[in-house]
Amino acid sequence: MRRQEFDYIVVGAGTAGCIVAGRLREDARRTVLLIEAGGSDRSPLIRMPACVPFAYQNRRLGWGYRSGPEPELGGRTIDEKRGRVIGGTSSINAMIANRGNRRDFDGWAAAGLAAWDYAHCLPYFRRMETFSGGADAWRGGAGPMRITRSAAAHPLYARFLRGGEQAGHPIAADHNGAEQEGLHIAQAFIGGGERWTTARGYLHEPGPTANLTIWRRSLVHRIAIDGGRARGAVVTRGGETVEAIATREIVLCAGAFNSPQLLMLSGVGDAAQLRALGIELRAHRPHVGRNLENHPGVNLQYATRREDSLVSELGPVGRVALAGDWMLRRRGLGTSNFFEAGAFLRTRGDVAFPDMQLEFLPLVRFVRDGRLRAGPGFQFWLDLSRPASRGHVRLRSADPAAAPVIVFNHLAAATDRSDLIAAIRLTRALVHQPAWEGIRGAELLPGADATTDTDLEHFIRSHLGTSYHPSGTCRMGADADSVVDPQARVREVDGLRVIDASIMPRIVTANLSATVMMMAEKLSDCLLGRPALAAAGAPAAAA
Repeated sequence: MRRQEFDYIVVGAGTAGCIVAGRLREDARRTVLLIEAGGSDRSPLIRMPACVPFAYQNRRLGWGYRSGPEPELGGRTIDEKRGRVIGGTSSINAMIANRGNRRDFDGWAAAGLAAWDYAHCLPYFRRMETFSGGADAWRGGAGPMRITRSAAAHPLYARFLRGGEQAGHPIAADHNGAEQEGLHIAQAFIGGGERWTTARGYLHEPGPTANLTIWRRSLVHRIAIDGGRARGAVVTRGGETVEAIATREIVLCAGAFNSPQLLMLSGVGDAAQLRALGIELRAHRPHVGRNLENHPGVNLQYATRREDSLVSELGPVGRVALAGDWMLRRRGLGTSNFFEAGAFLRTRGDVAFPDMQLEFLPLVRFVRDGRLRAGPGFQFWLDLSRPASRGHVRLRSADPAAAPVIVFNHLAAATDRSDLIAAIRLTRALVHQPAWEGIRGAELLPGADATTDTDLEHFIRSHLGTSYHPSGTCRMGADADSVVDPQARVREVDGLRVIDASIMPRIVTANLSATVMMMAEKLSDCLLGRPALAAAGAPAAAA
């Protein structure tokens, strides 16, 4: 087997991997190999924000994973979008920039991860971003990732905010700043009218350097572990199997599905399960692949007159104008992901901070003949921010090309069912405020006849999807059962770390991208031996 040697190997050029590789290459004395199973990210489907539905659906840009059969959902399987391209899921997702609640990170610290409280994470959130609203105690103004506050020009966004106020909810001036709770104008990873991926922020924009090598369309079979130390990665590329040797460290940034899969393929996992597949055990770590979390949710849809919905601007002429305006000037609807308003709310009074997220769209989306289509109306995507149910990722076989078995076990916890029912009722209350009079038509989903808890639970079980936010399968912790330690080092294996959403100790109250970026920034300092940024002062830690 042909061998090539590098100081560092980063597996996965996704949301975290591009940041880790980009920061590692700043040390010109060290060589870095970044390995990605997918190809180039230069497609207009990726660069134009309005193309997000087509980027999601493009099979060449994703892994094509499905979870299930889900035991609480009648054995249904659920599509899970994961990017298989340079930039990973940051190249295909909805670009929504939400950090999470400060109490999420203080909860991590309370579980034994003292360096991961909000005061220690905030400086890295600030370092990673350039916010269109300007820098302050909470926000960054000179980082690699561009974040833009949405224009929210369509009148239905204003009705959404006004209806929320009429229902008694606050408006958050900056939900990524001092206080998250309430309704808000959204923020997105968009800069200059284009999607801003971590590949763009950390790899493309600074330009290539001689010490970084990128292997595209290359599948990692396993990590070679010898004498309790990770030595290299066995990779297929261009029809040839090669071994990349790491003289310093290997970092898995393959995501909540593929990072545990690679650990197990490499002999790190539950001894009985690995031996049953003929995989030689390197470290008995039975919690690899466990603790799988996601944000489960459903859509609520309402009809409107066509002229009252954004769909009136998306007819044949409108689509041509959209494309032309974007291509010529990087302006107009082509620069939008359409999720330009949202909310973080509480489903019940006994939770310490919001446990429900809403994303608002001024049109309705549905699948017909296998294609995603838009219709007149408006809709809410609502999900549970901190569900109690847990699932797992397991190997289907010892074949690295085989998709892992993914089961979220959604709705296994009774509180998840009751909280989603409460979330539907709360959202209905928002829509039945005076702000929506004359606009609100019939309720399309779940329908006005779904009134009892039994009706709503049936709707939830038959329509439940996810926000594509898998996490927790290589849990970081200070306890012996955790997969990685507080510096993301794999327990019982030297020279190997995991840096991606799989190491989250507990899922955050938000879309995951911004938190993953923060974690990658913070842990890159650990990799490079740099001192951690000083904890934020009292103003930034206030409620």
